Amino acid sequence: MEYKEIKKIMEDMEKSSLAELSIEFPDGTKISLKNVNQENTNLVQTPITPNMPVSPNTAYADVPEKEISCKEEEGLKIVKSPMVGTFYAKPSPEANSFVELGSKVKIGETLCIIEAMKLMNEIEAECDGEIVEILVKDGEMVDYGKPLFKMK
Repeated sequence: MEYKEIKKIMEDMEKSSLAELSIEFPDGTKISLKNVNQENTNLVQTPITPNMPVSPNTAYADVPEKEISCKEEEGLKIVKSPMVGTFYAKPSPEANSFVELGSKVKIGETLCIIEAMKLMNEIEAECDGEIVEILVKDGEMVDYGKPLFKMK
């Protein structure tokens, strides 16, 4: 099963009224999803099975997208961590950072990756702006709601 197909299943489930979905494919791949948008549903993240292809730029989300949005504080937009995990400024140790001071970003551009439970979660810009401060270091642990970037 390709990542695009898994992503499509995730998007379809998010739009549906399903609270939970489990699928087992003939090749042994298992997918279990819980819809965090449903009321009275606890967040549970199922580990990836060894047969499931995953790229380092996988965009899994642990929280509803609306919680990732930019917050206005002191005239600047603050991008906060949507989850607990390890902050990575680059897609790989040899690569350039996604953004640097002065980078102009558009909605949807990747700002960083947060690794949570061995899943790489791309954090995308939810608003246009310019990076004026990077508040965490590459490889640093971050908590839910911790400010990551300041943008103007």
